[in-house]
Amino acid sequence: MKPRLLFLLIFVSLTSSFGQKSRKSVLSPTKFGIHFTQGNERSFLFNDPDYFYRTNTLKFQFYYPLTQWRKLDISLIIQPQIQFIQHQLYNEQFVLPEEENYLDKRAQYTKLKSLSITAVEFTIELKKQVVKNSALFFQLGVGLAIIDTATERLKNGFTFIENVTFGLEQTINNQYSFRIFTGVGHVSNLNFQLPNAGYNILNTGFSFQYTLK
Repeated sequence: MKPRLLFLLIFVSLTSSFGQKSRKSVLSPTKFGIHFTQGNERSFLFNDPDYFYRTNTLKFQFYYPLTQWRKLDISLIIQPQIQFIQHQLYNEQFVLPEEENYLDKRAQYTKLKSLSITAVEFTIELKKQVVKNSALFFQLGVGLAIIDTATERLKNGFTFIENVTFGLEQTINNQYSFRIFTGVGHVSNLNFQLPNAGYNILNTGFSFQYTLK
């Protein structure tokens, strides 16, 4: 199944199931969001000279409040998403002569290519109000994903995504809010398949949220 089709099916199934529940149901989100992120391996945190990796991500967000602890609002966020990626191997020596057809792989992997990751991410968020209409938040997310193209660092197919994010939320009115944030992301498959060197990126982005009445 193509990643974009899988993404569409996940999104439609989630929104359909939510629409069939009452707003008081624990299966219904209290808030929806749309989230835009750009990530890049070229950063002060990582900057690996062996390869280039840049991603633009679109996420749909479904918020579920869990509890409040010491003035922290704790929520679960379910985030179906698709990542559009540009990738290129710079150092052909990363592909070792011991690998089968290593010369062909070097020629293939050193070309700039487009690929995508389709995923569903499950995120725990801690949020604290700091002043009127403004709050700080911290998120820790893990997701199940499919990457559509093999590279020298990661086999195509099933993989995982992990994200750590923190940022600022500004409330616009009773229903709308706006966020800016930064964080780090990682993609790897826990050695279910090889290669599995994975990717590390620094993320920045913004999002809009709509709270149900």
